[in-house]
Amino acid sequence: MSLNKDRQFIQACQLADQGRFVESLNIFLDLEKNDPQEATLKLLIATSYFELKEYAQAMDITKKCLELSPNHHQAHHLLGNILRALKSPQDALKAYDEEIKISPNYPDVLNDKGILFFKLARDDEALESFEKAIRLDASYADPLHHKAIILKRRAQFEEAKTLLHKAIQLKKNFYEAFAELANLHLYLLEFKEGWEFYKTRFESELKGQKKFASIPAWTNKELQGKTIVLYDEQGIGDQILYGTILADVFLTNNNFIVITDPRLTSVFKRSFSKVKNTVFLGSDDEVDTSAIDYQLAIGDLGQLFRTSLNHFIIADHQYLIADRSRADAYKQKLDTGKINCGISWKSSRDTIGSDKSVALKEWLPILQLEGFHFIDLQHGDTFNERNTIQHERQIKITNIDELDKFNDIEGLLALIDACDIVITTSNVTAHFAGSLGKQTFLMVPFAKGRIWYWHNDMHHSIWYPTIKIFSQDKNEIWAPVVKNICNELQKFSKAPYLSQI
Repeated sequence: MSLNKDRQFIQACQLADQGRFVESLNIFLDLEKNDPQEATLKLLIATSYFELKEYAQAMDITKKCLELSPNHHQAHHLLGNILRALKSPQDALKAYDEEIKISPNYPDVLNDKGILFFKLARDDEALESFEKAIRLDASYADPLHHKAIILKRRAQFEEAKTLLHKAIQLKKNFYEAFAELANLHLYLLEFKEGWEFYKTRFESELKGQKKFASIPAWTNKELQGKTIVLYDEQGIGDQILYGTILADVFLTNNNFIVITDPRLTSVFKRSFSKVKNTVFLGSDDEVDTSAIDYQLAIGDLGQLFRTSLNHFIIADHQYLIADRSRADAYKQKLDTGKINCGISWKSSRDTIGSDKSVALKEWLPILQLEGFHFIDLQHGDTFNERNTIQHERQIKITNIDELDKFNDIEGLLALIDACDIVITTSNVTAHFAGSLGKQTFLMVPFAKGRIWYWHNDMHHSIWYPTIKIFSQDKNEIWAPVVKNICNELQKFSKAPYLSQI
């Protein structure tokens, strides 16, 4: 009996299509016992192992498949995917090329080859692979999505939007493309469209993190007399960003329970101490849901209160208040008669952290300026970097050794508040400084690694009015940004002049 007519084989393929790879694998392995020389079974077993991230087994079985059938369709493709997952990019490219020789009209392998080129920052070659895949199959949504990402990096925004809209029409529930559309529309200040797509984040990167799902969502800001829970999502920086909307939220005639990261709860309580219709809780606190009428993730407040640029006219530039006694203590400790300048230079974000970071050695023109006392605001172990700068350049960057910058957010906010000015890359320090109304110079990438809320062609943040944005003119080139910041800083030699920034 041929495999295509075998009921067990058909069942296993159906399970694999449903993503139930443990079950499909067990059936394929049983079938293999009766037909150990069948290359197609080997390929499907290897594919199941690959989907289960058991790469060593996947590699072993794929090689056995190729021993049985050196030109087996999709086997070299799978080998390339395994090698890509094992971070062997050059070997992966060779495997993809072998598959293309065997199956030149196979768009899937061209798409995956393009993804690898993209990961290797070889964007021109990635674009060529995606375009070949699209020419072979104009209804293939994935390369349209990937091509759009590259065009977005090149500031070809309208064409990127067109490709993304086509991709979501072709592929049902294409949440990765929804996310790109959300970020692109928001980046371009197209808020109504952006917030609509942004709601799908709970189906992709935040899948499984939605809370209070049994309670209706708050969608009408004209409602009054209700009890509404606003819950935390994403990281601390995101919660602070969306926290800028809370002042408007509290003006509605409702009662609120606001849930935040536990490290932020005391900060919000102090900063909104005059608000009487709100309770602040940490995400580890119990919430009595019996009296709650509506719920909303804090990131969805934008669709109610920030649907046009006019909604970002903010009267008070500061909305969070640091612990005054700790800030005063730091000011005394840092007093050198110079301008206290807090600095933060890197991001630890998994996918784009390196694109947003600026090596400390590239800061040298800033760090060599006279009249400034530089303070380390960067979380993580920075001793070696600071020590190298001090040893090689005789530049001292002050660090408060006893401050845990990751867990003691109250202490970090107080230290930032004690600074006269902050210079930072795109990381959580920018949100802390902006929320405190601190004069801040923000270094952002041109496109690659740029977060949507540092909007296109904006030189000041619309979320934090005291943040001035210094953007790259070209991806990965930071020297002009550093030079422009130096020019701004050189206008100031004494603390009283800081109000001019």
